[in-house]
Amino acid sequence: MNKPVSEKKVVKTLVDICLAEGLKEVVISPGSRNAPLTITFAAHPEFNCYSIVDERSAGFFALGIAQQTQKPVALVCTSGSALLNYAPALSEAYYQNIPLVVISADRPMEWVDQADGQTIRQVGALDNVVKYSCNLPSYLEQNDWYVKRLVSEAFFHCMNRKPGPVHINLPLREPLYGKTVHPNTDFKRIKQYDAEYKLDDNQINELAEVWNESDRTLIIVGSQNADQDLNKMLDGIGEMAQVVILSETLSNLTGDHFICGIDKVVSTITEEEVHFYKPNLLITMDGAVVSKMVKTFLRKYPAKNHWHLSTVNRHLDTYKQLSASIELEPLAFFNQILPSIDSKKSRYKLTWTNRAERSERHHDEYIQKMPWSDLKVFKQLKEVLPESYSIQWGNSSSIRYAQLFKQFHMLESYCNRGTSGIDGSTSTAVGASFISNKPTLLVTGDLSFLYDSNGLWNNYLRPNLRILLVNNGGGGIFRFIPGPSDTEELETYFEASHQLQMKPMAEMFGLQYELADDEESLKQGLNKLFAESQQAIILEVKTPGKENAGVLKSYFKRLKEEL
Repeated sequence: MNKPVSEKKVVKTLVDICLAEGLKEVVISPGSRNAPLTITFAAHPEFNCYSIVDERSAGFFALGIAQQTQKPVALVCTSGSALLNYAPALSEAYYQNIPLVVISADRPMEWVDQADGQTIRQVGALDNVVKYSCNLPSYLEQNDWYVKRLVSEAFFHCMNRKPGPVHINLPLREPLYGKTVHPNTDFKRIKQYDAEYKLDDNQINELAEVWNESDRTLIIVGSQNADQDLNKMLDGIGEMAQVVILSETLSNLTGDHFICGIDKVVSTITEEEVHFYKPNLLITMDGAVVSKMVKTFLRKYPAKNHWHLSTVNRHLDTYKQLSASIELEPLAFFNQILPSIDSKKSRYKLTWTNRAERSERHHDEYIQKMPWSDLKVFKQLKEVLPESYSIQWGNSSSIRYAQLFKQFHMLESYCNRGTSGIDGSTSTAVGASFISNKPTLLVTGDLSFLYDSNGLWNNYLRPNLRILLVNNGGGGIFRFIPGPSDTEELETYFEASHQLQMKPMAEMFGLQYELADDEESLKQGLNKLFAESQQAIILEVKTPGKENAGVLKSYFKRLKEEL
């Protein structure tokens, strides 16, 4: 019995649209129900197909590719619980605005809830973590316009304004294997046109009046991809005496007028000094802010006015003080309002700059004398890390340590801060390193590495991948966070202490393995980590778990002290 012609047509139309929309990368997890999709994608020369067995890892691998290319990447899976394993990566993609297209094969609708194997309620199963979802009909007779419309709408939501993940569900009937259907080259896509928003003169005048009245304007930039135009624009605005721009490692911004290392400054502000640092006008934009200290500070001491710039995250009120939601991309907003902005006499920038310089002096003094610890590892890393590297920071200690060193702010940095989970850092780094020509460094902790060990279970480990694994025997950050550090259950339920060996895992997946457990061996290990090699390399660095929190607390105590 041959496969119904109409069902072949659905698969063909779906693949046609993917190609027409510029989708080239397809990450497939093996299965039977998705065989028609697998065969069709794999047989077409325009698609680059990857096979990743673990769907959870596959999701983050695809995220890493889309993160680097800024183009949609497809995820194709079989029916049943396979689909649900994409949820962590999709939630990360949703909050990072990364374009992923999930195409899940499904069983016929009449068999749902009928005790049939690998059959669950797939329709709408991921609605909380995708921008759009649809269920394609299997039978269309002679008309494919409905499938074309649904899939085109999916790509609209995937790529329009702020990108994000979408879910296309496709019920397929047996037989599942047979002749490959190649897409036609003359397929016509539904074109999408984006309109640029523009403030009118009254709106510009109203906003400019608020800005010009403020002698303390604070601009915070969270996680974002490098943007040279925005970088140049903000660096110019930062010359104004009344303007302070706070950036983070993941902001990917550099310049003389950015204050990086937010925690190093905010942690030193006393109650008596709040008035000098608190803004009158706060301006934020999309992109997660790592610093919990600045969030706490601004929630406790709100600005008179808070503007958030976004085309999608309207009324994003992170600091509990939102006064205006401005539906513009940051660069477009600043370009439109800047001609109406005046520089104002103020000591605001000088106040922040002086404190940042003081904190940097205290920082340099402390790290020269500190004992062997996690913090020492990052100090050594920043001294030898080549500028050519793209860095993937793990959650949650890794990125927080990175924030403390200004050298890391000068490098291209990424981290899964959409949801801030530890579950896919390795898979994301592997996907990013595979698609990128740049050498890639993953800096991760032991729990994150173990949790995502399947990220190394594939054929896509390139020699440009390096992994720095800081092993403190568990979730060391919980010894620093108030609450967990005071409980009897710390080691068992928060840190998840372990004695697992990393070397056998590295050898199993074919990585070159190096080990360091003190300052001298770390220097040697870092030299090997960044040396030329024909295979990916992992450097495991063992640090004293119980001492790390004490070192970090002493560090912040030193920052607060007077010279």
